[in-house]
Amino acid sequence: MTAAATCAHDAGVTIITFELMSNHVHFIIRARSKEAALDFFRRFRKRLQRYFSDHGKIRDLTGFDCGEPVAIEDLDAVRNQIVYTNRNNYLVDPDQTPFSFPFGANACYFNPWAKNAAGKRLGELSKRAQAQILQTKKQGYPDHFLIYDGYVHPASFCDISFGEAMFRDARHYFYKLSRDIEAFKNLSEVLGDTVYYTDDELSGTVYALCHKNYGVDKPAMLPLADKQDLARTLHFDYRADNKKIARLVNLSEAAVDALFPLSANSGRKNS
Repeated sequence: MTAAATCAHDAGVTIITFELMSNHVHFIIRARSKEAALDFFRRFRKRLQRYFSDHGKIRDLTGFDCGEPVAIEDLDAVRNQIVYTNRNNYLVDPDQTPFSFPFGANACYFNPWAKNAAGKRLGELSKRAQAQILQTKKQGYPDHFLIYDGYVHPASFCDISFGEAMFRDARHYFYKLSRDIEAFKNLSEVLGDTVYYTDDELSGTVYALCHKNYGVDKPAMLPLADKQDLARTLHFDYRADNKKIARLVNLSEAAVDALFPLSANSGRKNS
């Protein structure tokens, strides 16, 4: 978390929002050039490598390089990217919400309690304490950096106000966060990412597909061949797992496993 703050400062870029996952990261940054954006990622990787080395851990971060930043071209794309990033861990971990995951700026969006977290400012600490928290003896980092739970709080180095201003209001943000799954599907294809949807999120899509493609109101009214066709759409277009497809399409798990045997085997291995 602190490395995100110091590397952004050193590279001269502004983080709009981010999330740190267990094996990858999501950053939306504003930079003066592509070179500045790449410089940020190089610095961040270097700091992570040094951190692991200092703690006696061996990590191969060769795959961590940002090969080509994805430019965000318009307002709607900015909105979608912000929401896609802020909901990332929430979709992977059913015990999280977009406001409970601590490793990112997600909890700060439209949440004054998180943005106003109590803590000491960096400038209030001794030089030694600053070096311990920042993990560097380098000076010149902003005195207003807020130290919270041992790291630099995202609200003190991310431009949350800019991100929030991309939405009409908090209600608009929450709609995008919870309902606009078509945007997430398109983004995951662009980023080469795997996106997860909850049953509630996909349920509305399933009913819409039933009405649009088959002229019925719900999956239970479909004949078997159409249920299988709908299952393929959920599998290939929405990356739904076999159990989720069975629940949503009103098919048995055995029938879905027969359609997608590789997914069934993968699910058993993961279990």
